[in-house]
Amino acid sequence: MRYLTIISVLLTLTLTACGSTATAEPPAEANDPPPSTPTDAPSATPVEVQRPATPTDVPTETPTDTPALALPPTDEPAVVSAGNPDLDYAQVVFVSATQSSDGTWRFDTTVRHNDQGWDDYADAWQVVDLDGTVLGERILLHPHDTEQPFTRSQSGIAIPDDVTQVIVQAKDNVEGFGGQVVVVDLTQSEGEKFEVIRP
Repeated sequence: MRYLTIISVLLTLTLTACGSTATAEPPAEANDPPPSTPTDAPSATPVEVQRPATPTDVPTETPTDTPALALPPTDEPAVVSAGNPDLDYAQVVFVSATQSSDGTWRFDTTVRHNDQGWDDYADAWQVVDLDGTVLGERILLHPHDTEQPFTRSQSGIAIPDDVTQVIVQAKDNVEGFGGQVVVVDLTQSEGEKFEVIRP
């Protein structure tokens, strides 16, 4: 009798936890007469939990041998072009790279920064390769408080033939580097925030 009471309580708890609307008989009191037949006892048959049906309009993935975003193979390291968007850091907004007939490059770089006079202003931008080697630099000699964003150029920048991507980054005289940069792919005529012009 005690085992039937325990089974009945456990079954009631299981049905309640599963959210079933089925009800079980209350546990037998000590003075109640025993059930007349085994069919009067609660069934020990497992309860089948119903799960929500899967919508048929949800696309499913089919496994493939190729990655979802296949990039062309390269020997160069991947570059993260994100930086701190806060205007306390100098931001590179746009770059126009023009190759000269002698093979050197001119970079017209647009920079935005919260210049605040001589105490805090964007004071330089650089062209670097993916390893961080500085290939060219433009020193900005004064604040541009009332000219934002502003564009300044630097010519005669020599880029080795095996370098196909460069990073243009700007700095200010307080925070240094750390703002958003532009990655220029010299093999393309244009891309996100850049253009490339060849003779």
